[in-house]
Amino acid sequence: MRSRIVLALVTLLLAGCGGQSGSVVHADGRIGPFRLDMTTESQLRARLGRPDGVIAQMDPAVTAPHGGRTLVYVCGKDCRTEYSFNNDTKALSDFWTQSSRWQTERGSRPGMPAKKAAEREGRKIGPGCSGDTIFIRNDRDRTYVLIAWKRKVDTITYLGPHSTYYDGLC
Repeated sequence: MRSRIVLALVTLLLAGCGGQSGSVVHADGRIGPFRLDMTTESQLRARLGRPDGVIAQMDPAVTAPHGGRTLVYVCGKDCRTEYSFNNDTKALSDFWTQSSRWQTERGSRPGMPAKKAAEREGRKIGPGCSGDTIFIRNDRDRTYVLIAWKRKVDTITYLGPHSTYYDGLC
C-alpha cells in the first residue's frame, strides 16, 4: 500500500499537477513567482540557480540612469529566458522569453499562431520594430507585448516602470 502511495505522489509530481501558475506572466507585473520592481537578483538566483549567461552592463536608460544587467537562462535550442535588473533600484525591471513554458493569463505562449494569440487576448496584431506585436498592456509605466515572427508568437516581452531598455521596444 505504501509503495502505491509513493508511486501516486511521484506520478502527480512528474505530471505537474500543481498547475502552471509559476509560468504565467500577469499584466500587473507578476512574472511567475517573481514581481517587477520587487524581486532582487539574489532572490531570483536562489530560485532558478546560476544563469547560463550574464549581460553585465546595459547602457543607461531614462528609467535606469546607471544601466542594468541581464541574467540569461537557456531553455532549449534557440530558446532563452532573460531577467533584467536595474542598477539603481536593484530590482527586476524587465522580462523576455522564447519559452513555451511561459504564458499570458489567457494562455497565449511562444510558438502558437499569432492570430490565435490575438483572439485569446482580445487584441489586434499590429506592426512593430522586431516583428508583429500584440499589446497586452501599454501605458506610461509598462509595456507587455507578444512579439510575432513568421505568423507565430516568438517572445513574451515585459518592460517595467524602471526598464533597462534604453528606448523601449524600438
